[in-house]
Amino acid sequence: MPSPHHDESQLQCFLRLLLVVGGAIVVSQIFFAPRLWLMTGYFPGSFQWDRAQTFLLQCEQPFRTDIEPAMRWRLAAPLIAHTLGLRNTAAFIIPWAGVVLLLGYIARLLMQRTTDWAVIFAGTLTVATTSAVLVPIHWLGMNDAWVWLGLLVISFSPHRTALAVVVLTIPWVDERFLIGLPLALTVRFLHQQNLLRLSDAWLALLLMIYPIIRIAFGGNPLTGEVEQSFLQENLRACIPRIGLAPLAWWMGLRAAWIPIGVAFWYANPRHRLRMGSVFLATAGISFVLASDMSRSSAIVLPVILWGVIKLIEAPLDSARRWMIGMAVLSVLLPAMHVVALKLDPIENLGIELIRLWRS
Repeated sequence: MPSPHHDESQLQCFLRLLLVVGGAIVVSQIFFAPRLWLMTGYFPGSFQWDRAQTFLLQCEQPFRTDIEPAMRWRLAAPLIAHTLGLRNTAAFIIPWAGVVLLLGYIARLLMQRTTDWAVIFAGTLTVATTSAVLVPIHWLGMNDAWVWLGLLVISFSPHRTALAVVVLTIPWVDERFLIGLPLALTVRFLHQQNLLRLSDAWLALLLMIYPIIRIAFGGNPLTGEVEQSFLQENLRACIPRIGLAPLAWWMGLRAAWIPIGVAFWYANPRHRLRMGSVFLATAGISFVLASDMSRSSAIVLPVILWGVIKLIEAPLDSARRWMIGMAVLSVLLPAMHVVALKLDPIENLGIELIRLWRS
């Protein structure tokens, strides 16, 4: 699709894109700030450092085995950091770069549909206030943004090369990519653009490289003792947190539920049931396999972005007001991280600066 910004120079578009992304990050962190006082040094047992220490150990030695099993195959980010010589806290550049690229990709997709920069900023800000962005900024060493970016590329990119790069690399960032892949493909099918063809079956072959390598070097992940123990423990643990699941998914997305509703409203009635079924299956699998429920809600980001696009393209005089109103709601509605049975309210920057000063 040709960009409606063709009259602007590429440099102007790029600078405005940077302004949108930077502004969205700044505004989101003013209203939903990280626990700065917990990020000044290693605090074992905190959400901020739960996976960060393991990630830093991997950056020093990517193939080490003396770490938690869930992290052993998440090799892409540590390998990149190790290759670039990023050690200690410098390695956190990798997850933060993922956030910038994720929001940049979203803003670019919106730029292809409208020339209204207020609308572009509103859509980008709405995503920036979800767990897709808050988690990798608030919790150190979390490479989630790369996973969500990969799912968006699957859903919206017309470039087969980009799809190939994603299916080859993103499973090595986090296995959540494989959980979200069916929903991303469903969105790609539903918006009737850039449909995959039978000739694209080679992408499935590329995707098979990941499980083949895992099975060859680590055994069958479905029958391994560690994996089975993990699954059994999660099945037992998920029962007590069923009641918190709706709260967790609300807190993870909040105003972004509006474009989800829009996506279902504008979906072809023949395909609405399909999308709903895949949506619920994705949410259900995420709930069983991950206790960080509000974080996991970002796996439906392709549906959110499709809803934002449909709202922009809707023949409504009020579409612009809907977008801006959605962005305002996204910063006004309270947010919290929900992990298992723990609730961690997210405060504004002023409060967190006071806590940092007092610590």
